[in-house]
Amino acid sequence: MKALIFFDINGTLIMRDARTDLPFGHAVNKLLKTEDAMAGVDTSARSDQDVFMEILANHGLAYNEDLWQEFLGLYEDQLKLFEDTDVWRENADAKSFVEALDQAGYYLALITGELEIGAEYKLKKLGLWDYFKTGGYGQDGLKRFDIADAAKKKADMVLPRDYDEVYVIGDTVLDIQTARHMGAKIISITTGSHSRDKLMEYQPDYIIDRFEEIKDLFIE
Repeated sequence: MKALIFFDINGTLIMRDARTDLPFGHAVNKLLKTEDAMAGVDTSARSDQDVFMEILANHGLAYNEDLWQEFLGLYEDQLKLFEDTDVWRENADAKSFVEALDQAGYYLALITGELEIGAEYKLKKLGLWDYFKTGGYGQDGLKRFDIADAAKKKADMVLPRDYDEVYVIGDTVLDIQTARHMGAKIISITTGSHSRDKLMEYQPDYIIDRFEEIKDLFIE
């Protein structure tokens, strides 16, 4: 079987907890000169720009390009500050699974609400960035389906189209909905934002706690 496999990042490749979004939060705090800009904001499965717009609205501000560009500079500064810390850690057995898929010749790509610069810093920290040849990122669309459409379009431009199947691997209900939107099979992992029971309500093709559970699906 030849397959194109799209991965989510937070809660899928990277462990998701209160530290995951610290660089983003610190950048917004610096921009708005506050200490709790992210309070009450759910970032799960959303684009960074969509989250940023909500934060601005919560502080009575309208989005504009100048604010966005100023934030991007602050965000990159924070990513650099955190790159040698342990805020980004491998989720479950993600690294060995990705390495095995790469060695077996599968095409790997990303679908994430992360800006590409954030995705690169996070995955380079884990030694995973170079396995993903392309992807859809937070700057490619405000909503998840738009990002997914961009990811598929990019993949079709840079990768051979000789695959038989398309898979999406993610930890949220929105990942399931995104896979259905793309006509792809969905592998839900229970290590992120949504519980096994919640994910099962949406009938994913596979549901796992660790990647080794589906290794036989791809690797003989």
